[in-house]
Amino acid sequence: MILVTGGTGLIGSHLLYRLLANGYKVKALCRKGSSKKDVKDLFDFYEASPLFFKIEWVEGDVQDYYSILNALHHVTHVYHCAAMVSFRPSDRKMMYSVNVEGTANVVDACIEKKITKLCHVSSIATLGKSHNGSLIDEECYWQSDDNHSFYSQTKYKAEMEVWRGIKEGLKAVIVNPSVVIGPGNPNKSSGELLQKVSKGMRFYTSGSTGFVPVKDVVCSMICLMNSAVENERFILNGENVTYQHFLTLASKAFKVAPPSLLAPRWLLNVVWRIEYLKYIIFRSLPRLTKEAARTSMNHSKYSSLKVKKVLLKDFTSLHESLLESVIFLTSKH
Repeated sequence: MILVTGGTGLIGSHLLYRLLANGYKVKALCRKGSSKKDVKDLFDFYEASPLFFKIEWVEGDVQDYYSILNALHHVTHVYHCAAMVSFRPSDRKMMYSVNVEGTANVVDACIEKKITKLCHVSSIATLGKSHNGSLIDEECYWQSDDNHSFYSQTKYKAEMEVWRGIKEGLKAVIVNPSVVIGPGNPNKSSGELLQKVSKGMRFYTSGSTGFVPVKDVVCSMICLMNSAVENERFILNGENVTYQHFLTLASKAFKVAPPSLLAPRWLLNVVWRIEYLKYIIFRSLPRLTKEAARTSMNHSKYSSLKVKKVLLKDFTSLHESLLESVIFLTSKH
């Protein structure tokens, strides 16, 4: 029996689908009152509605240690996908609780229940930077400075909890996905960006980063969990492209005009300051934060050579993943 935390998110919902399609028995930890509509929509999209009803939903929360222990009854393997992403200062306390303390709870519960293996979904946000222009790999370690978002800090500390668990005898693998693309809720994760692209975007930013199809993320996770590999981490990245290239590909998939104007640094700095002022006065959700503006101008390239040596295959093209995402999003209108 397998337990998945964060099963209603982008990675979690695709993981549930893939596990069930492969014949595994699956439990999913879900908070009281949480909607499962996104998961059902995904299963319907893949014409796998009967599989959705095979999920054993267990009420609980990663912030509640004893609910995790309860969910681990008869479980041998755990995929920890639950996490909170936010750039609002008011969410910092909750994000720390979910990402750091929640991961510590999962790790401790896995140790107590003698779980066979844990797969922890981390992020490229926990990696260090390349100082010579080379690809960022698993050996690029985190450096403490003022340039990390609070989200990055919580994900790094969460990953440290897993390494702490490994020293205490837990067998685990850690995956660090880049920006994950795939069919999902248009108001969350990368779906929110694609939703904006579908309406047409005039501006693009100067930065670049890595993108990876969600189907490759979950297939990699399952492969690593079924392998003899343990106590290692793996970057999951499909392609390194500029934001302009990504937005142009997405625009063509939606059949809308691609962005043609470069947003200069000074403009981004003005916009995030205005949005922050509006947040302070009106408590409105900022459309652009200082952290997001800074990230959009960074140039980062990631290596997935290590995981490909284990998987012995390449990832799906970004173009193909975008087309599938567009079909999903347009089918919901």
